[in-house]
Amino acid sequence: MVGSVEALAQFNLRDHGDRHEQQRWPLLCDRFSQLRGLLAPVRGSSDKQSLSSCPSPEDTSWIRLRVDIPLVWYQLAVCHYSVFYQLSRATARRIEQSAAKPNQPTHPEDVIFLLQTCCESVSEFYNAVRAVGGDLANDLPRQLPHDFPVVFRKIDAYRNLLIHGPVLGRGEQHGETLLPKLPEDPRDFPEWKERSRFSWTEVETLGTNDLVPARVLLQELEDELVRYLDTTWANLIRNLSRRDPHHRFKDFLRVPGYAEKITVLQPNAASGVSMK
Repeated sequence: MVGSVEALAQFNLRDHGDRHEQQRWPLLCDRFSQLRGLLAPVRGSSDKQSLSSCPSPEDTSWIRLRVDIPLVWYQLAVCHYSVFYQLSRATARRIEQSAAKPNQPTHPEDVIFLLQTCCESVSEFYNAVRAVGGDLANDLPRQLPHDFPVVFRKIDAYRNLLIHGPVLGRGEQHGETLLPKLPEDPRDFPEWKERSRFSWTEVETLGTNDLVPARVLLQELEDELVRYLDTTWANLIRNLSRRDPHHRFKDFLRVPGYAEKITVLQPNAASGVSMK
């Protein structure tokens, strides 16, 4: 893959991503800009493909992963794409429900399921980073959700109640679905979960301060998760740049002169696969 920095810098999800990237990247681009900062060099059909100019939107080869890269980098790219896919799906579903009329029921479990799946994809992505980067991933959490930031534990708690147990008791106010509010201290999550799991009466006795509108809750969880991911991706990119990734990619991709031509950290890069 021989080409110019200028050409690669024009590569972007809006014009050159797959169908899902093109449709859903606008939902995240302002809040999770770091998502596109990894792995452009692993996209394309092979090392023989030239990037002398920015690929046209009609060139679908650039939405595919190269088949000639080492398995660990392929896995990293797939996990990276999965984080985008699940998070953007959750965002799209939340927006759909937020746009519902007040007298139309919403289904918060749909969004919680997608957010939890995104969290699981983040964990898999970290495992892939460890396989590629060694000590690069020393500071990344390992056990989901307990080693992860509190937002992962919040999503897990609501997922368990909304999906894995009986239908959770909930309130209604002016057509708005209200859900029990989590305690401030994560150490109280297990007791709170057990109280709410089988008792609609328990939820019915909660006051206004102990309930949260589902639309507000889902927005807050998504925003908190996105802030964490954007910061973490930025740190990973900085650490990669300190570890001389040019030499690493030159060896892995076996492309003579590759390191002198382009960098692995282009601001408009992303990972993904063609969905046909």
